[in-house]
Amino acid sequence: MGDSSYRRMARICFMALAWLFTVSVALQVFLAGLALFVSPDNWLLHANFPRYFSLLPLVMAGLAWTARLPGKLIRRSLGLLGMTIGMFLTALLSSRIGVLSALHPVIAIMLFWSSTLILRPLRDHRPKNGTINH
Repeated sequence: MGDSSYRRMARICFMALAWLFTVSVALQVFLAGLALFVSPDNWLLHANFPRYFSLLPLVMAGLAWTARLPGKLIRRSLGLLGMTIGMFLTALLSSRIGVLSALHPVIAIMLFWSSTLILRPLRDHRPKNGTINH
């Protein structure tokens, strides 16, 4: 397998994980809605689900670097990781510092928006040579 094959595979995996992360964030918001508006029993789903996708941005950053994608995509992936950590902190510390509770949904909005910003260049620019120009 040549160097370009590894880069191509890393690019495909990055794209798949970017979609998976975005869908996971949307599903996480849905689970919060279930807990708020349907039954408090759903809080456990909302609390546990992020464990399955929270490290995807770190893997995405590594794949973006391996695929030699633009630095902007690496930085945005690391930004997603930072926001994910912020989500965990606001959830864990909200009982001690109440104002953090209000930041939790704000960060969720930013997380979803930022994940869609990563998808945009992947969707809009699919040149034949396999590079992404954003």
